[in-house]
Amino acid sequence: MWRESSTDSTATGPFNIYYKCRTFLTSDSIASSPLSPVRLMSTTAEDLEAASILLSLQFAKLDDQALKQLHEQIQATQLHQQQRPNQYRPPIQALEGMVRECSMHYEKQLTKSDIDRGQGRLALKNEYVDASLRPMLGEGEILEGRHGILVFVYDGEGEEYQMKFKGWGKMVVLTSGWNQFVKRHELREEEDFVTIWMFRRSVDDRLCFAITTRREHGRHYNMKNRRAPKRQRSMEA
Repeated sequence: MWRESSTDSTATGPFNIYYKCRTFLTSDSIASSPLSPVRLMSTTAEDLEAASILLSLQFAKLDDQALKQLHEQIQATQLHQQQRPNQYRPPIQALEGMVRECSMHYEKQLTKSDIDRGQGRLALKNEYVDASLRPMLGEGEILEGRHGILVFVYDGEGEEYQMKFKGWGKMVVLTSGWNQFVKRHELREEEDFVTIWMFRRSVDDRLCFAITTRREHGRHYNMKNRRAPKRQRSMEA
């Protein structure tokens, strides 16, 4: 691979090798320059380890067998990178190429308080927030702050909403824009389910959410029917 050395410092410098490493490991192009702050913020432990290996190989003399093994490892890594995003990333066509780091998804059946215009917030499960969302927060992104974190939320069609991601007493919620989302999708308690992902937008590292909805028709009606026999027995008694 890099058997021959070069006198061009930009071709053999560590950040250039890092950039080549990123090209091998991922197909997205966050920025054109390897020194871009956005690119450096996106550095992961896997990237750094791979960059270190590539640096050590700059002047290495590899035999054909070693080159073959290295090539196979690179192909396996590329395949893994192609398969892994589909495991977690939201299935929204409009977000193609926009999602970088992404949380696992979380599905919630909407409650009465979730669609109450007076409260105007979607409550998120604390265990999900602690396990999947808090680790993605950067310096200065504080949920418990007075103003919370300004985020962009995308629905299943790619429509964008501005909301606040913040602490709400003992809960963590999406608010300040949630009522607009509820109205647009005509969400109903108990019948509607939302699936939620949090991600970093590749172009600017902005914290975002994706929310898709699905409806189980008649679910609320069936729940009423399940209570009806009890009332009937009570009246008969």
